[in-house]
Amino acid sequence: MHEKVNRQAMLSLEACVHCGACTDQCHYVLANPGDPTYSPAYKGDQLRKLFKAHMDWTGKIAPWWVGAKSVYTDKELEELMDTVFGKCTNCRRCSLVCPMGVDLASFNRMARGLLVHVGVMPAGVAAVAKDQWELGNQMGVLKEEYLETLSWMEEELESEYSGLHIPVDKAGADVLYAINPREVKYDPRTIAEAAAIFHVARENWTMSSEGWDMTNFGLFNGDDELGAVAAGRLYDAAQRLGAKRVVISECGHGFRSTRCEGPTWAKQGIGVPMESSIFTMLHYIRDGRIQVDPARNSEPVTYHDPCNLARSCGITEEPRELLRAVCSDFREMVPNRAENFCCTGGGGAMSMSEYAPRRLKSASIKAEQLRATGAKVVATACHNCVDALADLIRHYKLDMQVKLLVNLVSNAMVK
Repeated sequence: MHEKVNRQAMLSLEACVHCGACTDQCHYVLANPGDPTYSPAYKGDQLRKLFKAHMDWTGKIAPWWVGAKSVYTDKELEELMDTVFGKCTNCRRCSLVCPMGVDLASFNRMARGLLVHVGVMPAGVAAVAKDQWELGNQMGVLKEEYLETLSWMEEELESEYSGLHIPVDKAGADVLYAINPREVKYDPRTIAEAAAIFHVARENWTMSSEGWDMTNFGLFNGDDELGAVAAGRLYDAAQRLGAKRVVISECGHGFRSTRCEGPTWAKQGIGVPMESSIFTMLHYIRDGRIQVDPARNSEPVTYHDPCNLARSCGITEEPRELLRAVCSDFREMVPNRAENFCCTGGGGAMSMSEYAPRRLKSASIKAEQLRATGAKVVATACHNCVDALADLIRHYKLDMQVKLLVNLVSNAMVK
């Protein structure tokens, strides 16, 4: 804990006054009224007990008064795991409204990291982290499978786009495109759609055979060492290929961990700009490198702000400008932007099957948001959100489907 607590965390750990402003901002609290263990302040107190015991003078003088706790039984560790992994998606909505500036989501991630350090975590979290450590990506995709998928997508596009090529390990390209392993395993059409956009825009681009996964489970399980290794693989690939810019496909936590957190974890930069593909596609439209017809996306569309893009990275207006350019009927969800509710899949929740019923119950808040728009399509810019939104749409029987921005841009593009 001494290694993890910095000045910001220490101030936050001392600053919470338990005013309750954060309580009704949490989708877990709203879906489970009357249970105080879902309160963000309660969850923050679980880390504060350790802090008081080990790092704060009050915990040494009067531990019973400040609730300091330094020794945990196996049962208590399991209860702590249930709280920090099973009752929070680290969405940071509570942090946004705290009058004292307490970042409760950072507490929760730190508590997760402490548990992971002693081997206490949900089985799904352990499995995904193991894949990222050992295979270089969090879905266990083998290099051969990855390269075969790129080749397959290239073949699929040849009949529609003359001369289209998905380059791999091209040195000196203007763009290195990094993706989410979910795209290889479950949704390769997004790779094809991005390739088509790059082709029509006449981009000088490439993908890497190594270090191509821009996701990072270290952000979810609190393991800074894993965060450093995962981010460093992509940085090394960019340097090895001499890419002039890294474009990160649609993933909230992937963008945040690669662009914002990764350089700190890995203690290295790459010396070139890193941007979300949202910005890349928007620049292509603004600069006339691709032409789009919004009439091709005529169904009413709303937008779900991924927590890590909106609240943690401030990306709110660019997705909307992009959607208004490629859709003829865009409708806002309420609340939206940084105040939007979590899709319930954040913080690695999709890997924790034991908490699925709890996750879907809390998703009632997002389901009502979606239903109120009357939209037939909910667009988002995060593969994690796609899976969570699809789950809750099925569970609550909503008449709509989920699409990524790249799906809508590709469909609207005049070839």
